Amino acid sequence: MPSAGLGDQVDDGRHGRHGEGDQDLTGAEPGEPGARPALAAVLLGFFTIMVDAMIVNVALPSIGRGFGSGMTGLQWVVDGYTLAFAAFLLSAGAVSDRIGARQAFAWGMGLFVAASAVCAMAPNLGVLVAARLVQGAGAALVVPSSLALLRETFPEPAARAKAIALWGVGGSVGAAAGPVAGGLLTLIDWRMIFFVNLPVGAVALVLLRRTRRSPRQEVPFDWTGQVAAVAAMGALTYAVIEAGAVCCR
Repeated sequence: MPSAGLGDQVDDGRHGRHGEGDQDLTGAEPGEPGARPALAAVLLGFFTIMVDAMIVNVALPSIGRGFGSGMTGLQWVVDGYTLAFAAFLLSAGAVSDRIGARQAFAWGMGLFVAASAVCAMAPNLGVLVAARLVQGAGAALVVPSSLALLRETFPEPAARAKAIALWGVGGSVGAAAGPVAGGLLTLIDWRMIFFVNLPVGAVALVLLRRTRRSPRQEVPFDWTGQVAAVAAMGALTYAVIEAGAVCCR
């Protein structure tokens, strides 16, 4: 009988270790709500943003033919996204702290999806470029808030490291898949490269609803400094873009 009891304990220990192994992906207890949906939402969001940064390049010839635009105007379809992303990235981190990571991620994804819909239905190149600027601003809000959301959801260092590694892999896969997806979708219609963001973004937002609301941090917000930083980064990025365009003429 003692040996049987010892065997039961050994079995229990094995099961316990096995259960811990099952938690490696999320670092949370199986019944804990929000961990897996948060990770899935963050992965989808970052993946979509990285895809969108690369997918447009392949579609530029089709966009140019559709709007009868030259290369100078088409360049801003790509660079407008980069400009807004770079300019608002610093402020996005401060905004994420003040309103909460989950809320900031939701606002960023919502803005990104809405701008994608406008891009897909743009009647002219000017509207497309303006919507791309809004897309970049939404993407800038998603990136820091997604990392903050992972930090909140996975307080255990080992689980957090795995989650951040998956986040990085998702972005890398998105960047690699962008040109391929752009080529395939452009065969149907160049507007499809923006329409595809709508269902993916909607799924990410639905998953986000299953996560806990993030706490807000009462941190100071230097409006003057933030506006100056956005203006400086935007001007610098604009100068680099225009300098490249001038040099290529």
